[in-house]
Amino acid sequence: MENQDPKVGKRLNWRKVNWRFVGVLVTVAVVVFVASDWIIGSIIHSIELRQLVIRPLDEGIIYDGLVYNLKDDISVLVKPHYSYLNGAPVAQSAGTEQPIAVVVENYTPIREQQAGIEQASLVYEALAEGGITRLLAIYDGASVDLIGPIRSARPYFVTWASELRAAFAHVGGSNEALGDLRSNFRILNVDEFADFKTIWRDNDYLAPHNAYSSTEKIQARMEKDEYKHPLTVARFPFKDADSTSGDIKTITIDFSLEPYAVKYVFDPIAKAYERFNGGKKHHEIKPTNVVIQFVDIEVLDDIGRLWIQTSGTGKALVFRDGTVIEGTWAKDCSINSNDQPLSSCFTKFFDKDDKEIALNRGQTWIEVVPNGRAVNYF
Repeated sequence: MENQDPKVGKRLNWRKVNWRFVGVLVTVAVVVFVASDWIIGSIIHSIELRQLVIRPLDEGIIYDGLVYNLKDDISVLVKPHYSYLNGAPVAQSAGTEQPIAVVVENYTPIREQQAGIEQASLVYEALAEGGITRLLAIYDGASVDLIGPIRSARPYFVTWASELRAAFAHVGGSNEALGDLRSNFRILNVDEFADFKTIWRDNDYLAPHNAYSSTEKIQARMEKDEYKHPLTVARFPFKDADSTSGDIKTITIDFSLEPYAVKYVFDPIAKAYERFNGGKKHHEIKPTNVVIQFVDIEVLDDIGRLWIQTSGTGKALVFRDGTVIEGTWAKDCSINSNDQPLSSCFTKFFDKDDKEIALNRGQTWIEVVPNGRAVNYF
């Protein structure tokens, strides 16, 4: 028989393998792999954080110039977005930036059934007939399910809504206001008399004090009419609230009759002005700015319809941070020019050095007060 090499055909004896030693080797290899992966990831993450420091918050929360958006376990960083109408940070998905203006009744007996005023970015208050004030509430992204009661238009409300190329919701109006709406290129006319689906009646209340709408309904009307004129510039210069507050705590406005007297009381903690109307707290309305615009007013007819000055110039008072700035307002443009830059038609407010006054971020009320009526602050 031939001699056979002892190495040829030799089989491994598995019974003699040191399995404990093999297990240790495998464990060490796994630990080294995981540790190296963690170390490399930490280095990359550290480099990223040097470029951008973030703090995890809930979905849609805006902070330090960033949005940390948690959705489907994916973190997305986007640039901050601020309302052009009130300067406050808003979520990217808040809705349209197309302003929506709604004429809201402020007749004393129905004041408790008002809805949606707190959510407006900007509110005008002006006289209508008989010493009664009426409101123009303007929205730019808030989702509001109920706004009203909606009442009839007046020419000055049309003018202020036109500054923003707003969708303008109302229930009829004076002949002059309706004429302005027919010839105005800078507004979407949303009239209940022509569109009872967008503006509806709540039968729990008596007419004519029962007309309401919502931002969703008005946005649907805008989409149907392909009306797209979103704000692209800020309505006012905006700033953050001051860290300290002034000592002017109370503002009173004498519009006409006692039920329409207005008072604001400054809250230094909230940096906002609690509103009272006719001696009673007016819902939860707490604007961060109160602007007084003094204007000329004339009575036009026996019904008491008014002409209210909306262009030219006049005196103004701007309240913010518990302080007052005495200045002027000015506006000089035609509201019917379709190709005119939007910002050129804004009514602007200036201090004594002719510098435009910056408002705090948040809701602003513009009180349009007749020249000669008392406005006190202390």
